[in-house]
Order: sequence, then C-alpha cells, then structure tokens
Amino acid sequence: MKLRIPDGCGAVSHLGQSLEIAEDQSIEVDDAAWPVLSAHGFRPWEDQPEAEISEMTREQLVTAVMNATAKALRTIGTEEIRARLIAFEASAPSLDESADAAQPTTSIDAEALSALNRNELFAFLKGKGVAVSLPITKEGLRALARQTLGLT
Repeated sequence: MKLRIPDGCGAVSHLGQSLEIAEDQSIEVDDAAWPVLSAHGFRPWEDQPEAEISEMTREQLVTAVMNATAKALRTIGTEEIRARLIAFEASAPSLDESADAAQPTTSIDAEALSALNRNELFAFLKGKGVAVSLPITKEGLRALARQTLGLT
C-alpha cells in the first residue's frame, strides 16, 4: 500500500525496520501496517490534500466527512463499531411516521444492551426520551434501558 507521509516527516520506522521515503514523499507498506501508521498522520496515496473547509461545496464537505469517518473507523475495533451502531440504531427516531409510537424502532435485545458502554447507554436513553439523573452507575443505566424496552 502506498502512503503519503505527514508534513515534516524525515524518517519512518515501523516494527524495527526503516522504511525508505520516495522522492514523491510516499512509502510502500503492507496493508496490515495501515491502522498503525494512520494514527501517526499517514494517508493513502490516492487521498489528495483537501481545499479550505470554508471554500468547500456541500459535496466536498460530505466527502471529507465520509473520508474522515472511514479513517477513524480503521483504527477502531470491530466490537466497538458494532456496539456504537447498535446504540445509534436504538436511539435513532423512526422514519416511518405511520409506525406506532409505542413500538420500539429497533430489535435491540438484552444481549445487545449488555454490550453498550456508558456513553452509548446515555445516547440510547436520550434517544428514547428518558431523563437520567446523575450520579448513576452503568448497571443503573442498563436497568433503565431494559425498563425502557420492556425487558423487565
């Protein structure tokens, strides 16, 4: 995989090996090295420097946000992505206006609920319109979420 080096980078070492920087300011690495190097500012070669945000069109802004999201997701583990997606789906309002408001908008169950972290539980409860008073433990949040879903 060809990567663009960050500005100001003069030497690159990965897993104890020095990597040669080409004249075009790129390096060649295995695909497996991408997550580690992306955390240090390396970008895929095909990514071009972005225009100033204030000058971007809507399409350019959407593309920039999607690229930034994809880059961030490359550094996050599969289970964390799954838990975040479950929390998002559980807290997202239904797009079907004809649906009964009492019906849950997702098929989240007790097992999926137990995978959510504290922030995701807060997001889920906020999405369901449940007020939470602090201080509260993670188990207290889970109990509220189970009660909201009618699992208790």
